[in-house]
Amino acid sequence: MRLLLDTQILVWMVNGDKRLRAEWVEAIVNPESSLHVSAVVAFEYSDLQVRQRIAIEEPISELMERFDLVVEVFPADAWRVAARLPPIHRDPVDRMLIAHALVKGMTLLTADANIRRYPVPFA
Repeated sequence: MRLLLDTQILVWMVNGDKRLRAEWVEAIVNPESSLHVSAVVAFEYSDLQVRQRIAIEEPISELMERFDLVVEVFPADAWRVAARLPPIHRDPVDRMLIAHALVKGMTLLTADANIRRYPVPFA
């Protein structure tokens, strides 16, 4: 299973946060799973560091090695999908993440209840 991680999940993984549900941890450590981060999430993670909104110093490049993450290029045609999504969630980064998962047929790993209302596979 190709898991596309939301920023919040990535931060929780780094911190070993207890809010990571058992089923998410199981999916993350499953040897049949591969972990992916959209370029938009990589940007958001880095931006949160710069603005000191997260207390994590590890850059995304180190997380790529630590968790065997693949940073995925945002698909050029995903904007079309994002533009057609219902207005459940107004955060443009989250809408881009949803579109990325839909276009690439990936399973989205997120704790965001609003994102989970979209018709995209979730772990």
